[in-house]
Amino acid sequence: MRTLYHIGKKMSSIKKYLVPYIELLTKRSGEKLFLLLLAMMAMQTVSSIKHLYEWFMRGVSRVSLNAYYYLMSYSKLPVEKFSKVTMGLALGLIEESLRGLPVLLLLDDTLQEKYGSKFECWGVLHDHTKRNGSTYLKGHCFVALAICVPVSVGGCVQYLNIPVRFRVRERDESKLKIASEMVTEAMAVLSAVPTVILLCDSWYTKGEVVATVAAHPNLELVGGIRVNTAMFELPVRTGKRGRPPKKGRQLCLRDDFDFAPVGDGFAAAMSVLTNLFENVVHMTATAKNLENPDSYRLFISTVSPDAINLLFARHLDLLAPPEKRLPWLAPLYLYKFRWNIEVLFYELKTFWSFGDYRLRSKHAIGNFVNLLAISYAAAKILPLSDANFVHLQGSSPQAAKFAIADLIRRDLFFADFLSKLETAGISPSFFDPLAFSDFFDRSS
Repeated sequence: MRTLYHIGKKMSSIKKYLVPYIELLTKRSGEKLFLLLLAMMAMQTVSSIKHLYEWFMRGVSRVSLNAYYYLMSYSKLPVEKFSKVTMGLALGLIEESLRGLPVLLLLDDTLQEKYGSKFECWGVLHDHTKRNGSTYLKGHCFVALAICVPVSVGGCVQYLNIPVRFRVRERDESKLKIASEMVTEAMAVLSAVPTVILLCDSWYTKGEVVATVAAHPNLELVGGIRVNTAMFELPVRTGKRGRPPKKGRQLCLRDDFDFAPVGDGFAAAMSVLTNLFENVVHMTATAKNLENPDSYRLFISTVSPDAINLLFARHLDLLAPPEKRLPWLAPLYLYKFRWNIEVLFYELKTFWSFGDYRLRSKHAIGNFVNLLAISYAAAKILPLSDANFVHLQGSSPQAAKFAIADLIRRDLFFADFLSKLETAGISPSFFDPLAFSDFFDRSS
């Protein structure tokens, strides 16, 4: 085990990156966790724990397959603490000049189709995307939280989205409650960040999630909202005796919003009061066709357009190109970053074997997908935090994974080569593995 990550400098860098996760476990469990994460990064597909064991872990360790099954199914992996480590590593990527930009939290859920009813928490779920032509899907529902941090790549500022936590939803569990708990856990790490903005769709802009946003002074919300949400004018002081009204006249989306042509459709914005928040919120409405009620969309923001423009004052291009940017549509521009979590779901399912788990218990499934999220995050963070992987900056996480996998296999080759020299009684003192590795780096 010592030879495995001390011979190659790339392997040593990966081990150093994973140390904060490993230190949360005992020594033996930490070594198994390291090999599991290393295998997930080195293998192109992750069909199962047995697949990882047969094709990777058995060749570098004497730990049995059952030990890995036990780690995933019965050991209490501190997944909550893992998510805090991931957020800490993500926040460490923010340069001093970018500290004024807000940190974004992305909240959403995704369905994963699974055949067979032996999986815990398996059920028939409503699927609004109709992937297979039906409005229902058999499988699991995962509530996910991701973080977006501003980074500089090649002299350009962009937001890097990194998965933080996945939770399997049981049939009788509320997605709002799960989401609220995940956001609360995240805010324990983000308490020192001046401005955090939660982006979510209309499913989460209510109930426990709204209460969680109100409970944290540095947390704002920008999200979709139901078009039939009750909205009221700001109260007007009449000067008459008696208690002043808390809310003004109730507003109608189609009649009271002043729509203007924007691009291929229409948009309007207004500051209003709602039953969701005590304070004033800012509504942005869009419509493809003003005569078609089904084309209307409504978005809520607890932070004003002027405040958003001020936050992005030095980087307004992140919101929209100058020729298309309208200051009063800033919340809508910011909401576009929510799509990053959909890209994350696509990449994890297509390239990282997110749905290929064979484990049956809820505990084991949660551990599996969260370890996949850690390996995915490593492919995005390592190129920005370690000089040995700087050449991968700007690459997709898939391209970074394949390159990192190649470097892992190369270091394993060196380790195996030296081990066989020692077994044969040949002193490896004449061989400098680091110099040999540098030669391969230059030649490739």
